Amino acid sequence: MEKTINIDGKDVKLISSGATPIIYKNAFGRDFFADLGQFLKIAETANKSKKGQEMAALLPLFENGDIAIMYNFVWVYAKNADMRLKPLDEWLADFVEFPMFDFLGDVMELVMRSVTTKKA
Repeated sequence: MEKTINIDGKDVKLISSGATPIIYKNAFGRDFFADLGQFLKIAETANKSKKGQEMAALLPLFENGDIAIMYNFVWVYAKNADMRLKPLDEWLADFVEFPMFDFLGDVMELVMRSVTTKKA
């Protein structure tokens, strides 16, 4: 699946494919599917906060350092779209703002498509 999101005024192409978990493991030394569970918890917390609950619900995510997984997932989908992409820290430095929660729904769609099957 392919999606284009806008980050800080720049269009960023994201692709999910069978290679995504391998790219993730090679880049971060972590298992894609193990981190996926944490990603989904973070996304659920962020979604609840966005729907009117206090942003204070997000504080534990920042305190535990869990939020870094969100950046990893966005980067791995961007890397899958462009294998020449800079390493995560250098890539993030290219953006003045990185409003993760603004495009979280788009990233979630890619995540869900990568772990579910189409019905015949």
